[in-house]
Amino acid sequence: MKLKSLEIKGFKSFADKTHVILDNPITGIVGPNGCGKSNIVDAIRWVIGEHKIKALRSDNLEDLIFNGSRTRAASGMAEVSLTFENTRNLLPTEFTTVTITRKFYKNGESEYRLNDVTCRLKDIHNLFLDTGVSNDSYAIIELGMVDDIIKDKDNSRRRMLEQAAGISIYKTRKKEAKQKLEATEQDLARIEDLLFEIGNNLRTLENQAKKAERYFQIKGEYKEISIELTKASLEHFNDQYKELNEQNDKETDRRTHLEASVAKEEAIVEQDKVKLIEKEQELNGLQKHFNELLNRIRQLESDKRLAAQRLEHLKEREKNLGEFLSGAGTQLQNLEESIGFAEKQIQDETGIMEDLREQLETLRAMVDEKREGFDEKKRAMEQLRSEYQQKQRSQFDAEKKVAVADTSVMNLQRSMQQVQEEKAQRTSQITQLGNERTDADQDLQEKNEQLQDLITKHEEVKSKILQSQEQVETLRAQLVDENRKLDSRRNEHDLLKSLVESLEGYPDSIKFLKKNKDWSSEQTLLSDVFVVQNEYRTALENLLDNYLNYYLVNNIEEAAKGVHLLESNKKGKANFFILDQFKDVGAATHNAPGGLIPALSVINVDEQYMPLAHHLLGHVYIADSEAPLTEQAMQNGNVIVEKSGKMVRGKYTLGGGSIGLFEGNKIGRAKNLERLAKEIEELTASTGKLKQHISDTQMLITGFNQELNDRAIEQTRQEINRLQNYIVNLGNRIENFEHLNATGEQRVQDLQDQLADTQESIADTRSELEAVNEQLQALQQNIQKAESEFQAVEQEFNMATQQYNNQNLQYTRQQSKLEGLKQELNFRGNQLNDLTRQISSNTEQLEQTKAHLAETEQTLHGGDNELYDLLTKKEADEKALNEKDRAYYEMRNAISAQEGQLNQKRREKEQAETLLNSIKDKLNDMKLKLAGMKERLSVEFKVNLDEILDQPRTTELNVDDLNAESERLKKRLENIGEVNPTAIEAYTEMKARHDFIVEQKTDLVDAKDSLLATIEEVELTANTKFKETFDKVRENFVEVFKALFTAEDKCDLRLADPNNVADSAIEIYAQPKGKKPSTLTQLSGGEKTLTSTAFLFAIYLIKPAPFCILDEVDAPLDDANVGKFTQMIRQFSDNSQFIIVTHNKQTMASVDVIYGVTMQEPGVSKLVPVDFRSLSN
Repeated sequence: MKLKSLEIKGFKSFADKTHVILDNPITGIVGPNGCGKSNIVDAIRWVIGEHKIKALRSDNLEDLIFNGSRTRAASGMAEVSLTFENTRNLLPTEFTTVTITRKFYKNGESEYRLNDVTCRLKDIHNLFLDTGVSNDSYAIIELGMVDDIIKDKDNSRRRMLEQAAGISIYKTRKKEAKQKLEATEQDLARIEDLLFEIGNNLRTLENQAKKAERYFQIKGEYKEISIELTKASLEHFNDQYKELNEQNDKETDRRTHLEASVAKEEAIVEQDKVKLIEKEQELNGLQKHFNELLNRIRQLESDKRLAAQRLEHLKEREKNLGEFLSGAGTQLQNLEESIGFAEKQIQDETGIMEDLREQLETLRAMVDEKREGFDEKKRAMEQLRSEYQQKQRSQFDAEKKVAVADTSVMNLQRSMQQVQEEKAQRTSQITQLGNERTDADQDLQEKNEQLQDLITKHEEVKSKILQSQEQVETLRAQLVDENRKLDSRRNEHDLLKSLVESLEGYPDSIKFLKKNKDWSSEQTLLSDVFVVQNEYRTALENLLDNYLNYYLVNNIEEAAKGVHLLESNKKGKANFFILDQFKDVGAATHNAPGGLIPALSVINVDEQYMPLAHHLLGHVYIADSEAPLTEQAMQNGNVIVEKSGKMVRGKYTLGGGSIGLFEGNKIGRAKNLERLAKEIEELTASTGKLKQHISDTQMLITGFNQELNDRAIEQTRQEINRLQNYIVNLGNRIENFEHLNATGEQRVQDLQDQLADTQESIADTRSELEAVNEQLQALQQNIQKAESEFQAVEQEFNMATQQYNNQNLQYTRQQSKLEGLKQELNFRGNQLNDLTRQISSNTEQLEQTKAHLAETEQTLHGGDNELYDLLTKKEADEKALNEKDRAYYEMRNAISAQEGQLNQKRREKEQAETLLNSIKDKLNDMKLKLAGMKERLSVEFKVNLDEILDQPRTTELNVDDLNAESERLKKRLENIGEVNPTAIEAYTEMKARHDFIVEQKTDLVDAKDSLLATIEEVELTANTKFKETFDKVRENFVEVFKALFTAEDKCDLRLADPNNVADSAIEIYAQPKGKKPSTLTQLSGGEKTLTSTAFLFAIYLIKPAPFCILDEVDAPLDDANVGKFTQMIRQFSDNSQFIIVTHNKQTMASVDVIYGVTMQEPGVSKLVPVDFRSLSN
C-alpha cells in the first residue's frame, strides 16, 4: 500500500483546492511559523477518522472550516481526500486505487466516502485495521508525542506495540464478542424475569386448576350458561380478541426463538472470523516466503547474465592486448629518431631569439615615455567625465522625484475622492440597515409577546389537564371503592336472599309449610322479625336458637292448620308462637343489674311483636365479659348472655362453648335483606354519577389537549431565533460600516497630510534641478577642451606602441617556435617512457586476463543446479500459495453468507418486535372500548371478561333463554363461591410456554458459553502475538538505539508486570553516554527524541506503516544527531513513505521533494513544490 496524493479544500487555512503529490519516498513540508504546515498533518489525521477535536488543535468542528479573511468569504464546508495505491492488496478491497473522503458542512452535517461511495466511519476503521494506519497509530508522530512516549502517557508505548503485533483486530473481535455476550446475558436476564413471572402465575393457575377440578361437577352447568350468556353478548368482539392474544403469544415466542438463534449464530460467526484471521496470517507468511524465493531466483539469473557479459569483455581485452604488443617495437624505434632531430633544431633557433630580444628592449623604453604623458591627459579627461556623469545622475534623480511627486499628488487626490464616495455610500447603507434593524426589533418584540402568550396559554391548559387528570384518578379511585362496596353488598344481598328463599339451616317441615299454598304465605318466622345490632347478634341468636324456627301465627286455628298439614304430608314437626296469647304480656318494671345491658334495648321489632319480645327477652341481659356475676344480678329469673355468645347463664343453668363461623347470620334475615336492597340502590346511583363525572372530565381533557399548540410555540421560537440572528447580523454590518467610515475619515486626513508634504517637497526638488543643469553646461565645455589635448597625446602614444607591438610580435613568434620545439622534444621523451611502461603493463595484464577468463567460465556454469532447484521449488510453493489463497477466500465468502443470514434473522426479530407492539396497541384499544361493557357485564353476571374472551361458544341458545337458565342456576350456586373456569386450560398453555422458554434459555446459555470460549481463545492468541512482537521489538530497539548513539550505550525494553502480558505497561531503560538517569525525563531533549525514534524504528523493523508523518520531531536535535536521524529515515524509506514537517536545513536537504507552505495572501495557505532530484540531475 502506497500513499499517492492528498487533496484539501476549505480545511482550516487552505481555502482553495490544494493537491499534494505524496508518492515519493521522503517528502518535506517547510515554511515559516503560522503558515499552515501542521494543518496538512491535521487534514491527514482528520480524514482517516480522528474525532477528538482537541487533537486537531481546534475548539469545535466549525473551526475546521476556512473562516474567511479580509479578502475572502468563509467556506461552506471542509473536504479532505486521501488516495492510496493498493497494488499489493494490503487493504481488504478489490480496487487498486482507494480514495477516502471526509466532508463537514457548516450546518453540522458530515459524511464519509470510500471511492466516492457514502460509507460509515466504522467502514474506514475496518479498511485500515492492522495496516498501521489510524488516527492514533505510530504513523503520525508529533514533537509532543515524543514526550508522550517518554512519559508513557495514556499507555502510548503499549498501544503502538499492539498495533505492530496486529492484535487490533483481535481486540475489536473481543470487544464485539463481549458486546454480544452482554446482549445474550440481558436476553437471559429477561427470560429469567419472564420465567419468574410465568412461574408465579403457573403456581397460581395450578392451585386454581386443582380447585376448578374439585368443584367442576357442582359448578359446571352454571359456569357454562353464564359464560355462554356473556359470549353471546360479546360475540363480535370475542373472535378478534382471541386472535390477537394468540398472535401476541405466538409472536412473543417467535421473538424469543429469534433472539436465541441470533445469539447462537453470532457466536458461530465470531469463531469463524478468528479462524479466518489465522488463515489470513498463514497466507501472508506463505506469500512472504514465496517473495523471498522469487528474489533469490532473480539474483541468480542476474549473476549469470553478469558473468556472461564479463566473459565476453575479457576475451575482447585479451585480443586487444595481443595486438598492441605486436606493434609496440616499431613505435619505439621511430620515437628515438624523432628525439635526435628535435635537439638540433632547438640549438639553431635559440640564437635568433637573442637578437630579437635586444631590439625589443629599445622600443619598450620609448613606449614607457609616451605612456606617462598619455595617462596624465587621460586621467584629467576621465575626472571631468566622472563629474559630468555624477551631475547627470543628480539631474535624473531630481527629475524622477518631480515626476513621482506629481503622480503622487494625482493619486492622493483620486484616493481622497474615492474615500469620500465610499463613505457617502456606506452612510446611506447604515441608514438603510438601521431602518431594517428597527423593523426587525419591532417584529422580534411582537413575536416575543406572541410566544409569551402562547406559553402562558399552554401552561394554563397543561395545568387544567393535570388538574382534570388528578380529578379523574380521584374519581376512578372513588368508583373502584364504590364498585367494591356495591359488589360486596350485592353478594351479601344475593346470599341472604338465597338463604331466605331456600330457608337454608331450617328443618324440612318449615320449608314445606313456607312453600305450601294451603298454608298462609304471610306467616313469618321469629328469626325474620327481630333486627339486632351487629355486635349482639351472635349472643341473642345463641340464646334464642331454639325459638328462631318458630312460626308466628295470629291464633290457635292457624297453628293447628299447620300441624295438620305436616301430619298429613309426613313432613315432620314445627313449633308456633300464637300472638293473641301474648296480649296480656307487659313490659318488665325492674331495673337492669349494674354493668349489664337489657336485651330489649339492642333489638328492633315491629309493634305487633313487642309482647312476644318482652316474653322472650324481658329478663335477658348482656354482659361485656365472662366476669363473675353477683347473686343480685341473677335474681328475678334473669338470664345473662356473654356479648360474644360463648356463654348463657341462668340461675340454675349455664350453657356455651365455641362460636361457629356463620353464627349470627340467621336472626333478622328479612330485615337485613331490605336494608341491603336499599344500600344497593344507593350505591348503584352513586357509581352511575361517578361514571358520568369521569366521562365528562375525560371529554374536558380531550378538549384541553386539542387546545395545546406545541407546534405554534416551536414555530414562533424558530421565527424569534431567525429575527435575533438577523438583528445581530444587521448590527454587525452597521458596526462594520461605521468602523470603515471612521477609518475612512482618518484615511482622508492622512491623505491630506501626505499631499501637503508632497507639494512642499516638489518645490525644493525643482530648485535643485535648475542648479544641476547650470553645472552640467560648464562641465561639458571643460570636457571638450580636455578631449582635444588627449587626442594629440594619444596619437603619439599609439605610433610608439605600434612599433613596439610589431617587434614584440616577431619576438613572441620566435619564442613560441622555440617553446614548441622544446615541447615536441619533451613529448617524444614522454611517449618513449610511456610506451616502455605500457609494454610491461600490458604483458602483465594479458596474463591476468587469461586467468580471469578461466574463473569466469567456471562461475558461468556453476549456479545452474541451484537455479534449477529454486525454479522447481517455486512451482510447488506457488501451487500451495494458490490453494491457501482459494481456501481463504472461500472461507471469507462463507462468513459473508453467514452474516447475511444473521442480518436477515435480526431483521425478522425487529419485525417481530414491531408486530408485537402493534398487537399490544390493538389489544389496548379493544380493552378501552370494552371497559364500559366489562363493568356492566361484571355487575350483572359476575364474570371476568378477560377470562372468557378467548373461548368459543358451545350452544346456539339466544340471550333470553340463556338469561332465564342462568337465573335459575344462579340461586343454587351463589353460596359455593367463585372459581376460575379457564384455569385448567390456562395452566396447560402456560406450562407449554414455560417449557418452550426453558428450551430457549438453554440455547442462550450455550451461546453464552460459546462466546466465553471465543473471548478466551482471542485473548490467548492476542497475548501470544504481543509477546512475540515485544521480544522482536526489544532486540531491534537495542540495535537501533546503539546505531543512533554509540555501541557502548545501554538500553532495554521490559514488561512492568511479566505475569500480566495482556495489560502490562512497557518500561524503557536508556543510559546514553555513560549517564545513569533514574528516569527518562532526566535525559536531554535530543536524547529523548533519539530514544523515542529508536523505539519507533524498532517497531518499523517488525511492521512498517505504509507512511509515517514526522511533525517537527527533529527540532531538539543538533547537527550531528540530525544526520543520524535523516540517515535512519533514508534507510527505512525503502518500506515506508515519510512526510517530514521541519525547520531544519539539514533535514530539508535530505528529502526527495519539498513543499513550501506560504501565505502570499493573509490567512490563506498556498503550496509551492520543489523536486530536489531534478535539481541534482
